[in-house]
Amino acid sequence: MAYLIITVSLWMTVSALTALRPGRRGVFAALAYPVGWAAGELPVQAIIFEVLLLALLHWWGWPTPWLSLFVFVVSAIVVTENLALIVVQFLSRSVVRRALATSPRRPLRVGRPRDDVAGSWWRTMLQLPFHPRDLQVSSNVAYGAHHRQRLDVWRTSRTPQNAPVIIYFHGGGWTFGDKREQGRPMLHEFVSRGWIVVTSNYRLAPNDPWPAHIIDAKRVLGWAKKFVANYGGDPDRIVLAGGSAGGHLASLLALAEPGDWLSEDQRNVTDWSVRGCVSLYSVLEMTGDEAHWHGLGHGLRVLLERRVVQRPYAGNHDLYEAMSPLHRIRVDAPPFLVVQGGNDTLVDVNVARDFVEEFRVRALAPVYYVELPLTQHAFDHTASPRTSSTTRAAVAFAESVVRPRRPLTDELLASYQSPPVEVLVDEYEDDGWEPARSVAHRRGTFYVVSADNAFSTRLDPDNERRRHELGELALSRGLASSPALGRDPRGGWPEEKGLAIFNQSEAFCRALGRAFDQRAIYEVTSEDLRVLVVS
Repeated sequence: MAYLIITVSLWMTVSALTALRPGRRGVFAALAYPVGWAAGELPVQAIIFEVLLLALLHWWGWPTPWLSLFVFVVSAIVVTENLALIVVQFLSRSVVRRALATSPRRPLRVGRPRDDVAGSWWRTMLQLPFHPRDLQVSSNVAYGAHHRQRLDVWRTSRTPQNAPVIIYFHGGGWTFGDKREQGRPMLHEFVSRGWIVVTSNYRLAPNDPWPAHIIDAKRVLGWAKKFVANYGGDPDRIVLAGGSAGGHLASLLALAEPGDWLSEDQRNVTDWSVRGCVSLYSVLEMTGDEAHWHGLGHGLRVLLERRVVQRPYAGNHDLYEAMSPLHRIRVDAPPFLVVQGGNDTLVDVNVARDFVEEFRVRALAPVYYVELPLTQHAFDHTASPRTSSTTRAAVAFAESVVRPRRPLTDELLASYQSPPVEVLVDEYEDDGWEPARSVAHRRGTFYVVSADNAFSTRLDPDNERRRHELGELALSRGLASSPALGRDPRGGWPEEKGLAIFNQSEAFCRALGRAFDQRAIYEVTSEDLRVLVVS
């Protein structure tokens, strides 16, 4: 019995060590995820199990003194390693709060454990994702004819009408997985907070090779745009989310053009916009480029070539880049929250880092990045303290991007016109305001963008911060700009400060307006001042 317990304890020692410092070569790489994940996510259970092993040995009878001492030494190592893993989980709370609070753009406040609606201390201790008692699920709603084209819609008895919507795609390497299996702790929190949750299956490889997966993901979004209102959801306030391969689909869908991967029965959908994307340990680069993958790219490419895409990378570079969110970041991309584990042995941490860096260079919307120390892939499958902290980050992000929009009525649109609105520009700063059209006589056509009063809702206390953010963004991008001012001489609306943007395209300035939740921007020529609706 003593030798059996020593063997099990030694295995638990190696398992915990694998979670703390996973191997990346040979057999150690193969064991890094399955062994390291279990040890990293279940340290409390490991300590309890080790104590039970010692109790069993005590009941059976202690062996010789030197062997008993060896058992105690190994058990102490097991307990110490797992205590370190517990500390890492709790430290994730401060890591998450600090990451969002110090974000370069629009810092967010992340709630405390006491703010959780679905979570509780005993659920976190058990690490089991119990669903809310009043959860109501509409199961296996068809969005296509294939047996995998099914989705579930979650709500509770307290979910309000026109609730925001989160659509979640499961992971599984594009070859396995189910809508009922993943993301439970996070989705339980969202539905408990009054959101509509949509979880979806999609066709899987190798029976259905790429692009069946993203075609189905787009069909799910199209279904939500057309039908989620029947379940109490607001089709104008949708956030996409997913983990691993599901995070890849969510990210790619958030970055897709309206005409990409469009099914014939979805062509009547005119609005494909989403408010944001929550990307959890996602495959954000699909070419397997080792500059991003740091040794893990070969395995990804083999999986894609043999099972998912079933076409070689050689000669199909454009196809693989078109699958890659990193290569599809647009200037008008929606806001992103990217969460990645530092010890992930399936998706290297540098993939997420490089995506975030590229997003900050190319897109105008904010991106938030949380890098969790000593954390393996798929960490959020259990309701651990770490998962509850990333769930609070997802909630803070999602709620920040789904602010209701004031309807764009004819009266509201008319109020943007000039007159009654007067648009002025201080071309050389401190040189005095002059009519915008007079500046256009000298500078040619330009655009005026404001950050004030998102969606035409007065935000007087917050406008100064938003103006500073717009100015910092213009400075970091090297935009030629001057202070601008829009005011209503009748006094019916407060003055709105903004920027006159020179030498930029209309598409860029529209995207800039959308990034600051504006309903419209101004196009200024020497002959006219025209309102351009952007959202």
